[in-house]
Amino acid sequence: AAKFDPVAEIRNATEGLGVRASLEAVGSPQTLRQAVDCLRPLGTCCLAGSSRKGTEAGVDMNILQNGRAIRGCIQGDNVPDQFVPHLIDLYRAGKLPIERIVTFYDFADINWAVADSIAGKTIKPLLRMPGQTA
Repeated sequence: AAKFDPVAEIRNATEGLGVRASLEAVGSPQTLRQAVDCLRPLGTCCLAGSSRKGTEAGVDMNILQNGRAIRGCIQGDNVPDQFVPHLIDLYRAGKLPIERIVTFYDFADINWAVADSIAGKTIKPLLRMPGQTA
């Protein structure tokens, strides 16, 4: 569980307005709710995280009445030939902190990776197959 309230932090940083866009990249009903709750009127939340089939998330319908929207996207709704070089540029400029997002685990530690993900200790666990070094 988070030690702070991300919605409150975002509201504070935006003088109570909220953000124009948010991205839910985990596939969790809790983070979807947070991503929607931090939107300003007419803001859009993009659901990019994968979840198990049948996973349901409740959203206060009143929050949508101010023009807020939730939409899904497939592979970022991007053109890979343009988007991947852009991501590389962001990373090289220090604006995409991959090292804070990704944690590598040996395949033998798959249960540890799952536990860390559930506990919120890692955002994106990646498994290394036996013999893989990178």
